Amino acid sequence: MKKNYIKMNNLDILSLGNIINIIKKIANNKNASQVEIFSSIFKVNNVNSTTINNYCMGYRAIPLEFKKKYIDLKEKYKIDKNVFLNITLSIISLLDNKIYSSNDTSLKDVNSNKKLSIVVNEIINIIKNDKNFSKEFVVKLKKMTLYEAFFELLYYSIVENIQPIYTQDINIKIKKEELEEYLKIKLYFGQSYISSLITLSKKNNMYACAELGSLEFDGLVSGMKDYNKSYEYYLKSANKNHPKACFMVAHLMLTNRVKMNFDIMWKYLNKSIKLNSASGYNTLGLCYLKGINKEHKIDLEKAKECFKISSEYGYVYAFNNLGMLCEKEGNYEEAYKYYKISADMNESWALNKMGEYYRKKEDYKTAFMYYNEAIKAPINERNKFAYYNLAKYYYENGNFYVNIKEDRKKANDFYKKSGIKN
Repeated sequence: MKKNYIKMNNLDILSLGNIINIIKKIANNKNASQVEIFSSIFKVNNVNSTTINNYCMGYRAIPLEFKKKYIDLKEKYKIDKNVFLNITLSIISLLDNKIYSSNDTSLKDVNSNKKLSIVVNEIINIIKNDKNFSKEFVVKLKKMTLYEAFFELLYYSIVENIQPIYTQDINIKIKKEELEEYLKIKLYFGQSYISSLITLSKKNNMYACAELGSLEFDGLVSGMKDYNKSYEYYLKSANKNHPKACFMVAHLMLTNRVKMNFDIMWKYLNKSIKLNSASGYNTLGLCYLKGINKEHKIDLEKAKECFKISSEYGYVYAFNNLGMLCEKEGNYEEAYKYYKISADMNESWALNKMGEYYRKKEDYKTAFMYYNEAIKAPINERNKFAYYNLAKYYYENGNFYVNIKEDRKKANDFYKKSGIKN
């Protein structure tokens, strides 16, 4: 049940890949490559062709540092629309196979460029079939100048378009009647939602039991976390082949939230894998990494194999674990490639890790960006060290210069949130 990635440059979707393909097709310079166009769009010159191809096809998410360029550009664009001019001039230079430099007539050159007009119209034809766009948006685009429309289209494809997208076969048996009963409560019941779930769980409904397992785990039933009740609910659901429930039975034991029974843990962990649980594969990798298995031996090769399978499902923590294994082996560059994939999927620990990577390289602006992204994660997933690192920025801006003023109040707030005691 691996994720089958949809090639985003082959569909009626406003993607970066499709925009680059259209520019390549319309360009007079038939030698204009995907790399050249990508480099012009982002003003970079050190990204290899394979990596760019992965971004354009949707096999990898567009990195945060590239998105951030356009987020910052949008803010500047609101004040001064000319900030996008040099990028657009680079694109029409590729389209016409001649050099356009910035001067008094540049904006006129852009807005009257016939090939850019064809590019924009072809992109608009794509979004007519893209369900993410309304007819009103298309009408609005047509009222814009070429320059304005091109910026809006490019901004959406980089910042707002969800990448990567994929299809995934679900090869578990859906219990139709149980699912319908559960969805009726999930979709329609208000104040009596939890009470109704409890009633349904007494009928051994696998979906209601799994949901209650999650609610008890988070302390949302009684106001206190009750791991034993969580385990009981998950076990009922696991016995009816609910993949997450099987994983959670094992997870509750492995994390010492309930009493460990190796045979039960091992049985349900492997059952979750048979049901294609990405988290199950990742946890099995951890078991081999720590020697918690039938052989009672650490097996790094088996651990890596499990993490790789889990990563093929797109499971973010598997990329972190592959990175940590590479670090242990002394392969730091490979490790940070894995951390970067995880960070581009907005995982807080990896975002902080990338912040540290750039801080050590003395690229404090990029480090600061990653730390800031790390604290935007859901509250129970935020990495406390990102708060600590941000506190250092605001407290010691002389040492960590990123164009921000020293702010002791912000520093103290971040320090308290980190919970780290020096």
